[in-house]
Amino acid sequence: MNTVLFATSNQEKLLIAKTVGAKFNLQIKQAVINIDEIQGEDPALIIKDKAKRAYQCLSKSVVVSDDLWNIPALNGFPGPYMKSINKWFKAEDFIRLMDGVKNRTIILQQYLAYYDGSNMKIFSNNIFGKIIDEPRGHNENSPCMSVIILNDDNGKTIAQVFENDKRLKINRYENRPDVWHKFINWYVTYLKTKNTKIIYD
Repeated sequence: MNTVLFATSNQEKLLIAKTVGAKFNLQIKQAVINIDEIQGEDPALIIKDKAKRAYQCLSKSVVVSDDLWNIPALNGFPGPYMKSINKWFKAEDFIRLMDGVKNRTIILQQYLAYYDGSNMKIFSNNIFGKIIDEPRGHNENSPCMSVIILNDDNGKTIAQVFENDKRLKINRYENRPDVWHKFINWYVTYLKTKNTKIIYD
């Protein structure tokens, strides 16, 4: 079985990667490293830099990911800064921010990069949702999850989805179009053209 090295400390992202990888007989191996991520508004620059820094730490081909949140009615806010915003905002703050706004669309913009020291490949995917006007569910680390419903979550906020058992979450990740599907479809073909098998001990 081929193995992909995924540099992340986020257990939920790791679960997504492992779930999708298993569908393609691809093992995802976690690498926990400290990377000083650059700040900015260009997601391609951010993910490229992150991939190069991860490769420098590991000296092995590696995958990194990054998520951005885009509220079109607020000119793309908060973009790559949602992690910081979640430290400052409560769920109610997101609702006040959208007070009087008719277009409550929010877009989860997923980015993933593969880098092997010479080849850089970037993938992106958009998942649409909306911001509701009353919190449902609770996530202490990410208050935004209590007010965001993604289109494929049957009317549940992200926080409510995460309150479900692991099997339900796995079903969600198996069936939801995700940037990992795009990457793995490419990667399987890439390995065939290289005629190689990658395994990390």
